[in-house]
Amino acid sequence: MPKKKKKKKVLKKKNNTSIKKSLVNKRNKKKNKEIQKKLSKKVKKKNLRRKKIKKLKKKLNKPFFLEKVKNKFEDYVKRIKIKIYVYLTKLQIKKTKEDIIKLEKLIKREQRFTEQKIKSRDNFRLQLVRDIKAEERQKIYRLKDHLWKLGDRFSNIRERYKEYRQGIRNKQLAELAIRRQNREQARIVLEAEKAENSLKQELVERLERFSRNMKSIVFQINKKYITKKRPPLRFIDNISENGECLIKNDDAPTDKDYLILLYVEGEDVSQRLNNPICLDDKTDISHTKNFQPKNIFEASDYIIERLAIMFDKERKLKK
Repeated sequence: MPKKKKKKKVLKKKNNTSIKKSLVNKRNKKKNKEIQKKLSKKVKKKNLRRKKIKKLKKKLNKPFFLEKVKNKFEDYVKRIKIKIYVYLTKLQIKKTKEDIIKLEKLIKREQRFTEQKIKSRDNFRLQLVRDIKAEERQKIYRLKDHLWKLGDRFSNIRERYKEYRQGIRNKQLAELAIRRQNREQARIVLEAEKAENSLKQELVERLERFSRNMKSIVFQINKKYITKKRPPLRFIDNISENGECLIKNDDAPTDKDYLILLYVEGEDVSQRLNNPICLDDKTDISHTKNFQPKNIFEASDYIIERLAIMFDKERKLKK
């Protein structure tokens, strides 16, 4: 019996130890689980932090990230500015509309005021015109009575006025007649002048050959035969005035002190056209000559001969 009791005690002890161990194991397991859970949570947190840090590092390492952020911020600021500008413009538009409405009202008031002024002026003018017309009518009615009394005086005045007008017409007619006479006289004078000029032209054409020949003789003598001490010869043409042309010394005081004179006798141009051409020679004062040359050649030969004789005499006297 005691053995059995011992065995039972041993079994009980064993069972107790096993139970204790099992309990301890269970407790340890629970603790381990809790510890593992805590560790796993910590690890997860660490991993999450690491991932976040990596992501941030990646974002920060990217070169355009900051620029994107800046651009977004600038876009946001621009939008805000645009909204503010739109709001301000709307306010300005409202103010301008209100100002325009006020101006339109003022303009309408001014127009009404001006229209009223114009109407009042027009009415005043019309009233003045009516008053003036009424006064003039009254004056006319008054004057009619007075004019009937002055009828005889007006008839006398009309007759005098008619006489005055008739006198003016007579004067005008007399002046017209005088003007016509003057015009006829002027026409006659002009025709006479034209006829005289045509006759003078005929006379010039008649004596033109002689004058040209004399002019060329004077030119040739002055160029070739006259010395420096002797005064040159001079040709003067007065054919159109008195039908004369002459040769004289340049130092001669007047045309009367000529050497050779070519002329046509006669008081008028018509007489000079009909009379013959004459030559008057005064190269030798002791032996003057007046004759009628037959043609130009005879006259030119005579002039050259007489001038040559005169120059020879002058040279002999100087020697």
